[in-house]
Amino acid sequence: MLLTAVVAKAELVSLVESFTPMRIDIDERRGRFVTLGRPEVELVAGKGLRLRGDARVSWDVAGVAIPVTLQAWRVLLIPRIVSRGRSRVLSFEPAIEELDLKLVPAFLDDAIAGAIREAIAQNRGKIAWDFARTLSKRLPLPSRIAPAKTFEILAMDGQVEVTSSELRLAVRFEARVEARAPSMNREKEDAPQSVPAVPARAVAR
Repeated sequence: MLLTAVVAKAELVSLVESFTPMRIDIDERRGRFVTLGRPEVELVAGKGLRLRGDARVSWDVAGVAIPVTLQAWRVLLIPRIVSRGRSRVLSFEPAIEELDLKLVPAFLDDAIAGAIREAIAQNRGKIAWDFARTLSKRLPLPSRIAPAKTFEILAMDGQVEVTSSELRLAVRFEARVEARAPSMNREKEDAPQSVPAVPARAVAR
């Protein structure tokens, strides 16, 4: 069974706006952090979500906080279906495309840009949705049905696609009905056998 979910650009913009502005700690011990404003959102067909905007950086040097303006930054969030343990997740991997620091000495420019890149690299993979766990269900059928059985629908895998107007996630499911474990006082030979998976295919919008 194949189900497709479509997320329009307006919904993605609303989602980004819900968690921005935001502060990212680069080095909390040294009092170094960057505050991102509310970015512009662009969908790049075949690539991902491009975020761009400006920001302010607080950079502490020898106990002195130096305010720095990040005149422009641009990050591409690349959606991928990846494995996490035994599950499949939708992950957005950030790739920095531009960092433009305003009126900063060269030695600080490189240090700040490198620290921001490292902070993003350390958090790579944290923007993710475990759709397999969220969408998989295991439901016992009513007790009046004998022998006792359980209905399972499992999200097995997915594909993600980005166009200039939407993000499209297609999830492949497997559905099956299985016999429940027999009671201890039942004869072993009377135990019901598993029912094979029922192939199905559907497309939902």
